[in-house]
Amino acid sequence: MDHLWERSIPLYPINLNDINHIFQDFDSRLTVLSYTEIYIGCRNSNFIVKTDLGSYLYRIAPHNQNGYINEYAAYKLLFDVIRMPALYYTSRYNDRIHLIYEYIEATPLHTKYSKDTHFDNVIIKQVAKTAALIHNHKENYGNEFIQLDVPPFEIWYEYFLSNENTIRRIGIETIRRVKALIKDHKASLPMIDSYQSIIHCDYRPANMLIDSNNIVYVVDWEYAGLGHSLADIGQFFRYRNCFHKDQISLFEAEYNLNASVPLPFHWFALSKLRDLVNPLQMISAKEEAPHKYEDLKYLIYDTLEYFGY
Repeated sequence: MDHLWERSIPLYPINLNDINHIFQDFDSRLTVLSYTEIYIGCRNSNFIVKTDLGSYLYRIAPHNQNGYINEYAAYKLLFDVIRMPALYYTSRYNDRIHLIYEYIEATPLHTKYSKDTHFDNVIIKQVAKTAALIHNHKENYGNEFIQLDVPPFEIWYEYFLSNENTIRRIGIETIRRVKALIKDHKASLPMIDSYQSIIHCDYRPANMLIDSNNIVYVVDWEYAGLGHSLADIGQFFRYRNCFHKDQISLFEAEYNLNASVPLPFHWFALSKLRDLVNPLQMISAKEEAPHKYEDLKYLIYDTLEYFGY
């Protein structure tokens, strides 16, 4: 599963003196006592920092990356709307962006499920409500997020399918099957494209925390911005064998109860079709990551199986 993927960027080699310097700039009253690496994640370097005034989540962004802009924009827009850690401080130090967040005593949501277990319904309802509340913010809220210059949605699949790394990793026969799926469902693409809002854009259990009271918090907003609402939903249901069929209906009911725009008919199939872009994009990358690509192939095959291809 995705929490076992190889890191694409190594953990940043920070030391206690540098952390103490940054935290002193944040709050001169505190002293850093220790820090612990968090190995979940592929790009950002995350740490739990213990100080004499409590613990914090500390993040170092990759070099020359500006996802922190989206982190800050999402915090300003949504902190009073959904459950997410407070963003206390951002700074540039040694040519990196450093962020300090509220530390929540919780575990990543993906630890609550496997191929043989499923989420509790209370979790499904929280995730559905949170998605709806995020998606209620439409295009007019997107000005503070990074605006991506991307080609028309209808050519995304072909763009990644023609990549030599994609062809090498999944083979010509799988390419043919995916092309057939997209051709036969081409009429659905405008429907997916029409449901646009502010989205998390990495809305999966590995980016959600659950505390001892079964309260779910959403983290890692570096890709947030204007996009396809169904992209978030497809990411959450990516490993469909981890959900009961009735939980899909439960998600729909809770989402629509809180959404300004209800989900479209056949939303689950549309979200699976939209999410197919993601493994195709990731498997086209140059770097080698065997565990990640094996899992991405599984996701592609599973989507083809879902649609009968």
